[in-house]
Amino acid sequence: MDIDLKTVVAILGLVLSVIVPLVAYLNSVATKARNEISDHKTHVAETYATKDDVKDLGDRVERQMKSGFENLKLFLTNRRSDP
Repeated sequence: MDIDLKTVVAILGLVLSVIVPLVAYLNSVATKARNEISDHKTHVAETYATKDDVKDLGDRVERQMKSGFENLKLFLTNRRSDP
């Protein structure tokens, strides 16, 4: 079986005519996905609280509840002692 140079070039051209558009398409899909992920990360960073923010909020709520219970205890204690 004798394959000449023209046949090799024709086959190579046919293969490249399929591979090049496929690689270009895959590259555009990857770029689009990368941009969507970047946009989503920005949205999450702007919209949702961080772990430290939630911890600080929990600490503030805990302090306020402690203060509120102390005030309630004081109020009830004073009410009992009033004639």
